[in-house]
Amino acid sequence: MKQQALQVKRQVTKHTQYLQDKFKEHASTAIIAAFSFLIAISWKDFIVKLVKENLKIELLEQYPYLTELYSAIIVTIIAIIGIAIVSSWATKDTKEEKDSKKK
Repeated sequence: MKQQALQVKRQVTKHTQYLQDKFKEHASTAIIAAFSFLIAISWKDFIVKLVKENLKIELLEQYPYLTELYSAIIVTIIAIIGIAIVSSWATKDTKEEKDSKKK
């Protein structure tokens, strides 16, 4: 009877730890996403001003969407680089965790 109780307690502890780990993982992902959104907004304003200053006024009058187009292209390039860096970092940590569990 005691062994069954200990086994149930171990399983409950194991599942509780799993839930805590997943909660931390998802909460940290959400917080990082929120901060990333704030950073993106601030960079967007800077990029829009930079593009507007470097484009000729005649071009802006003729094609008013050019500022948004150039800004979107620049932000997309920065985001792709950032995603590639974070992805390689995340997969490296996952591989290290798997290797340490095997040992």
